Amino acid sequence: MKNILVKIHAAILGFALWGWPVMLLDAGLDAWLGEPASWWRNSLNDAGFAYILCAAAALITLVADRGRRERVMARLCGVREGDERERAVTGEAAKTTLLLGLALQVVLLVLSLTTVQLVWNAAAPKGTPHGLLSVGLKFSSSDQLSALRPSPPSAAPAPTEPGRVLINGYLLPPATFPILLLLILLQVAAFKAFSRNRYEGMDA
Repeated sequence: MKNILVKIHAAILGFALWGWPVMLLDAGLDAWLGEPASWWRNSLNDAGFAYILCAAAALITLVADRGRRERVMARLCGVREGDERERAVTGEAAKTTLLLGLALQVVLLVLSLTTVQLVWNAAAPKGTPHGLLSVGLKFSSSDQLSALRPSPPSAAPAPTEPGRVLINGYLLPPATFPILLLLILLQVAAFKAFSRNRYEGMDA
């Protein structure tokens, strides 16, 4: 039974590694021909969905299997942890990469709360500003405006803002806010958990 599970696991990892053309082909046909209507398109769609599941299983394996994770890192980044010096270099690189990723995600998190409105008043007297650009922060769980979408010609401005609203929206869609927040919390929690396990192993 164990050998069967090992073979199934190896097949899942192999499909996750080499099955990406299936998903790309399915996505291309879906964009070109629309929804699948024939049996082979449905089969290809099912294979693409299976690849997504296998890719998720492969990522979980990399997190749980230390030996496999180190082999993958050695091939991708040339990182090896053969002695204390290499472990120190790897640790510094991991911390720097984590901080860089967190900084970028925090910037994107702020952008998902940033609203921009451009009001243009063509009838403004000469020598006075014709446009007004307003930038602010706003959190909304229901407003899902796309990033900087142009307003329709009939858009009416606020009473205190004469003119026509040209642009009104968020720099990033608000729907990305919970996703980015979850990623930030997950990375911080995972780094703390894995580093604590390594320290406990060193003490043991």
